[in-house]
Amino acid sequence: MQIEFAPHIISPMDKYAHYSREDLISEIERLKKEQVENDSISNSNKMMVNMIVLRRTISDVLSLLLSTNDEVVIDKALLHILHFFDVERVYIGIFDEQSSIVDFTHEVTSEGIISMREDLLRQLSKDDIPWWIDQIKAGKDIIIYDTAKMPPVAAAEQHLLELQDVLSLLALPVSSEGKVYGFIGLDSVKKYSNWNALDIENLRVLADIVSIAIEREHAQHIMEHSANLMLKSEAKFRIIFEKLSLGVELYDIDGTLLDLNDADLEIFGTTRESAIGVNMFQNPNIPEWVNHKLKNGEDVTFTLDYSFHSIKDTQYYATVINDGEKHLQVTGITLKDWQNKIFGYLYIVLDDTENYRKAEEKRERDNELIRVKEADKLKSAFLANMSHEIRTPLNAIVGFSDIVAETPDEDEKKEYLEIIHKNNDLLLHLIDDILDFSKIESGTLDYHITETNIKEICGEVFLASSLKMKPGVKLVFDKELPSIRLQTDPQRVMQVISNFVNNAIKFTEKGSITISYKQERNYLRVSVQDTGIGISEDDRKRIFERFIKINEFKQGTGLGLTISRTIIESLNGTIGVDSVKRFRFYFLVHTTTRIKRGCVDTILFPRLTRDRIKTSPIKV
Repeated sequence: MQIEFAPHIISPMDKYAHYSREDLISEIERLKKEQVENDSISNSNKMMVNMIVLRRTISDVLSLLLSTNDEVVIDKALLHILHFFDVERVYIGIFDEQSSIVDFTHEVTSEGIISMREDLLRQLSKDDIPWWIDQIKAGKDIIIYDTAKMPPVAAAEQHLLELQDVLSLLALPVSSEGKVYGFIGLDSVKKYSNWNALDIENLRVLADIVSIAIEREHAQHIMEHSANLMLKSEAKFRIIFEKLSLGVELYDIDGTLLDLNDADLEIFGTTRESAIGVNMFQNPNIPEWVNHKLKNGEDVTFTLDYSFHSIKDTQYYATVINDGEKHLQVTGITLKDWQNKIFGYLYIVLDDTENYRKAEEKRERDNELIRVKEADKLKSAFLANMSHEIRTPLNAIVGFSDIVAETPDEDEKKEYLEIIHKNNDLLLHLIDDILDFSKIESGTLDYHITETNIKEICGEVFLASSLKMKPGVKLVFDKELPSIRLQTDPQRVMQVISNFVNNAIKFTEKGSITISYKQERNYLRVSVQDTGIGISEDDRKRIFERFIKINEFKQGTGLGLTISRTIIESLNGTIGVDSVKRFRFYFLVHTTTRIKRGCVDTILFPRLTRDRIKTSPIKV
């Protein structure tokens, strides 16, 4: 560290001008030794007194700085320094890094000396003392024996010192962690002072001690400022916290609820006493993936169907909301300190239940409107199709009846009668489908449950359908299959199997149609497999829908498979279609059959018979 002297100063102390701190210490030791060798009693006594006074001063300053929290403790310490060095003014200047102002934070003066801090130095700019600032920031001491002989570069500083009647001056940098943040200065007003190496070192020791107090005071100010800001922020937060219409929940690092606002209490129907202390990670409604993200320091936004039933079951907290759900929009925020460490969590909750319900109701209305329009469209198409489907067999029956009446040839009559018979069967089948569908729509389709032998049912369908087969198509049924009995409606099961076979006959031009069944655990699988044209994946998904006809050129209502699905599902079964190897319709029924009756299933145990069961309307 260098010592800066003003040039052109005629003084015996000029030899210290460029001494380092180590050089000064060496010079001090030399002076002590020189005094001993000269054996000067007066000098020795003076030296001894100075050492005693210095030690006492250091002790007093340390005691002040380390044992009291007095706001003027630094000023008291500076007063000790003023008396030790026998000067008229001691002060501390701090550089304000946020502005160009030098802040003279502390000043003490001897009796009769006017303080300059509140006058000349109150708003002192760094630009007002540029040479001084440069010297101090460079870590150099400022030693001025005579302010009248300061160098031209320090003209601004010289003018300022003359206004304060300063004759001699000593100023040393004050630093922390290697960074200069200010200085401590001594002004001699009544006399000229010949500062020596020992003076400089003594002041440096005292300055280092005082710097500790300055740092502590600065830290205290920061803490107080931060505390004030925190209090103001907390007050603002509390106002927002309480007045916010959104629910707000504050949790600590462990997930324990610390606080929540009134809006949140209303959302969850609870009290502050009941809610405080619950753990967010134990909430049965919060998905585990949300907890995982928050614990990993990730913020998350999600929708939540909040079940109060689960709250009641787990006794997570007391609530006046007994049951039901609320649809919530939730944002989870991780709270982190300046080191990016999590110290808590914040939940912000929006009760969107009402809007959600309105949106659901609107969606349902829109969907219902679409369904109604689609149903009307399908019904119109169905009626138009039915007029055609019914007219075709009727025209055949009427036309060939007239021909039969006029034809004398018996072979021709027989041929025409067969045509009439087939069209009569077709017409009856069409009418049966329409009537059954009407019963389904009105909820009056009847079921007669009795003990049924599935082998007998399949055998009857086989015999009845054999007469309808096309040339080149074989109907197959293995008569060696075992008899299986179950409680069900034999007529409705037969109707379903017949629909499967009739559908296969329409679309099979060659090959075979096979009726089969087998036991699968507690279920019976009945299937009709054919070698026909098959069905696309898209058509497979909608083949059981009402009014759907895959091939518009084939006769039929498009209701047969819809009716079949309704029957099987009412018998607590499952219906389906696949094309693995061969195209196949199938249904599964439980060997202990259930008949749907509205929203309640009636269990029919083996050998239990019901004469008549009406079903409620079934949406198909």
